[in-house]
Amino acid sequence: MTTLLDHAVPRGADRRNPWPPRSTSEPDTGGPRVLVTFASRHGSTREIAAALARALQRTGSGRHPHVRIVLAPVQRRPDPRDFDAVVLGSPVYADGWLESARSYADAVAAHLCGRPTWLFSSGLTTQSAEEVRRIGPSIGARDHRIFGGRLEPRLLSAAERRDWPVGGAEDVRNWSAVREWSAQIVTELARRPAASGAG
Repeated sequence: MTTLLDHAVPRGADRRNPWPPRSTSEPDTGGPRVLVTFASRHGSTREIAAALARALQRTGSGRHPHVRIVLAPVQRRPDPRDFDAVVLGSPVYADGWLESARSYADAVAAHLCGRPTWLFSSGLTTQSAEEVRRIGPSIGARDHRIFGGRLEPRLLSAAERRDWPVGGAEDVRNWSAVREWSAQIVTELARRPAASGAG
């Protein structure tokens, strides 16, 4: 089992259209290839995505011995057509998901519709971001989970400190919940055939 980090747009690709027609000459190893992609402002959501990727890898080892987990920020614009399943996450701020996550989800929506996709949000609020309620149904997302986040005043900008006048650091991330969700994702993947590379 292999974990690949920072899967990026192929070298030489047109960044205005970073999803050129997918090559069909790539060898098929027979195992599912799962993309975990995320937006993160201060690192908390990045750490959740990394923990999720590790948990998916460990959970899937007994069922999908050739599963490959690719962890990549949305800014790298990974091509979902290269994967059998996708997990996409972003922190939730006052106006919802980060713009980079919203933009990525909109740009690849047609490709996400063709494969199992899961969404997650993180933050100190338990309210779902408005655009997740729009994005989820539009791409046929199988689930959307909200995980607690981390707030460290030393990492906040002046504007953010005005919006969140907290006295000290707060970390409400539930790592057990992340691991439990990964197990559910792997169980569902085990029941489904691999997604077609096209679409």
